[in-house]
Amino acid sequence: MRNFIVISCLILVGTFSGCSKTEYRLDEVIHVRHQGADMPAYVHGNAEDKVFIVVLHGAGSFGLAFRDGAIKDVLEEAYVMVYWDQRGQGMSQGRYPKPDDLVSLMADDVIALAEVLRAKYGQDIQLFLMGHSWGGALGTTALLKEDRQNLFSGWIAVDGVHDFPLAAESRRGQMLSIAQEQIALGNYTDKWQELHDGVSELDSLSSDDYYPTLAFAAKTMKLLYETGVIEHSLSSEKVYRTIIDNNPVTWMTSNLLNQPVNDALAEDYSLSDRLTEITLPVLLIYGKYDVSVPPVMGRDAYERLGSAEKELMIFEHSIHHPHDTEPDRFTDEVVRFVEKYR
Repeated sequence: MRNFIVISCLILVGTFSGCSKTEYRLDEVIHVRHQGADMPAYVHGNAEDKVFIVVLHGAGSFGLAFRDGAIKDVLEEAYVMVYWDQRGQGMSQGRYPKPDDLVSLMADDVIALAEVLRAKYGQDIQLFLMGHSWGGALGTTALLKEDRQNLFSGWIAVDGVHDFPLAAESRRGQMLSIAQEQIALGNYTDKWQELHDGVSELDSLSSDDYYPTLAFAAKTMKLLYETGVIEHSLSSEKVYRTIIDNNPVTWMTSNLLNQPVNDALAEDYSLSDRLTEITLPVLLIYGKYDVSVPPVMGRDAYERLGSAEKELMIFEHSIHHPHDTEPDRFTDEVVRFVEKYR
C-alpha cells in the first residue's frame, strides 16, 4: 500500500449533484501526507464536468500565488483548480531527513496527490497537470515515473525547465538577442547597449559566471519593464494571497533554506534524453522575453517529446509569467487545450 493519506478536508461548498454551477462549486483545502510531509492543496472551482487542473508552482513560490486574475475568474469557472504547496515549500509542514534523490521524491508527491484526488473526488475525474518553471521539471519527472502518465489527460508546461544546463547556457544568448532587438528598434539604445556590453563579457559555460548571469537577467527584466517592452503587472489579489492566505514568514524561510531547485542545479539535472517517453497531449507555453527559462527550452522540448499531440506557443509580450502578462490569451489557450483532450 502506498504511504499517503488525506489528513484534513475543510470548507466544502456544494456537491457533484444538482443543476446549477453553485451546486457544483468546490472550495476546500485538503492536506496530503506522504513520506513525512504534510502538503496542503487548495481546491477551487466548478466540478460539474469533473475536470481538475493541478498547478505545480515554480521555485520559491507557492500554490495560491496562481489564484488571481484570469486563472481564478476564467479557469475556476470551467474547471477545478488545485493549487498545491510542494514538499518544504509554501505552507507545507513535516519532519523528515533529506532524501538521496529529492527531485524523485517530490515527483512521487505529485503522484500521491493525483491518487488522493481520484480517491476523494472519483476515479472518473480527469486530471491535467500544469507546471511553471521549476514545476516543469517536477511535472516532467512525475510523468516519467513508470505507468504514471495514465493518471493525466494532458500536460501544460508554462516556461517549464526540463534541462538545467541548457537553461543556464541559453540565458546569455537570450539577453544579447533582446538587447540587439531593442537597439535596432531605437528603444532606449543607451540603456540596452550598456546591458549588451556587460552581458557580452559573460561566459555562459563558466560556473563562475552563473550568478553574475542571473544578476544580469534581473537587470534585463527590470529594463524590459522600464522601457515599456513588457507591461508590468502585480495584482492586489496576488499581494493578498502572499500576505494573508500564505504566511510570508514560513514561505520566505522555505524559499531561503529549502530550495529543491538547488539540488537540480548541483547535479546538472536534465530530462532531455527521456522526453521521447512522454506520449500524452502536451501544451508548451513560453514567454518570448523570458531570460530565466528562455524559449529555446520550449523549442527543444517540442522537438524531443514523443507525443503526437503537442503544441508550442510563444507569447510575444511575456517574460517568465505569461499567465500574468498575457492572462486572456493564457486562459484561452488552456481552455482550448483542455476542451480538446478532456
